[in-house]
Amino acid sequence: MGMGYAGSYADVISEEGVKEVCPKEYQALMDAMVGIPPIEAMDFDELAQQAEYNEIENKDAEQALEVLKEAFDKKTGLALSIGYHDADEQGDRYDDINGGFWCVGGMYELTKAGKKFEKYVQRKMFVSFG
Repeated sequence: MGMGYAGSYADVISEEGVKEVCPKEYQALMDAMVGIPPIEAMDFDELAQQAEYNEIENKDAEQALEVLKEAFDKKTGLALSIGYHDADEQGDRYDDINGGFWCVGGMYELTKAGKKFEKYVQRKMFVSFG
């Protein structure tokens, strides 16, 4: 299989936005990431990297993240997740994202006119090189 660029996007919410919507649950996640020996402390980038592969080593942080995601969904009707992108290794210097990020799903829906043609229209992504 060959390698090449692939277009990607994320609807990103700031850390401050997550804190504002779910302050208690956000703080519980931050506290869980500190770790209690023998669990090693982790930062948000490490949590996001591990979450990409569904291999979060700190089970307290994993549970706190799930509680935060559920609380965010309940309060907003939107799906909260985390992602990780290493612009130096996987991307480009022009990338808007580098490191861990909070992502929100369910931000947009088709218009009435768009719904009529959704079986014919697909969103396609591409990148240009040069």
